[in-house]
Amino acid sequence: MLLATNRAVIIYVFFVALFYPGSALAEVSDKEPSTHLFWTVGIVAALLCLFGTRMKPWLGAVLFAPAALWFISLFLEIHSSDVGPYLLLEQGVVYYWQAYAAFGAVVCGLAIGYVWHKRIAS
Repeated sequence: MLLATNRAVIIYVFFVALFYPGSALAEVSDKEPSTHLFWTVGIVAALLCLFGTRMKPWLGAVLFAPAALWFISLFLEIHSSDVGPYLLLEQGVVYYWQAYAAFGAVVCGLAIGYVWHKRIAS
């Protein structure tokens, strides 16, 4: 048998949870790619672009396209209006920095491969 004070607390908690919208937060981090996946895709694509561009510049561009499309879809997803603010609250701004840094690694791999190809050609 519940005491009157316990019953009052249970009713109070029920109504607070029912009418306070901030009490139910949705987790979005488990539905988004992890930073480990950013760096795995970024480093693999950077190496492919580096050595592909070193051999043939057009091959680097061909290898860059899928990585660029993957990162563009990632950026559209993490900056969308329904997921972006909650993801920023859960993961913090470092999550976004790492996504852009991983894409920067791919761009650097492409650029360094192109410079490497030009040095060998001359």
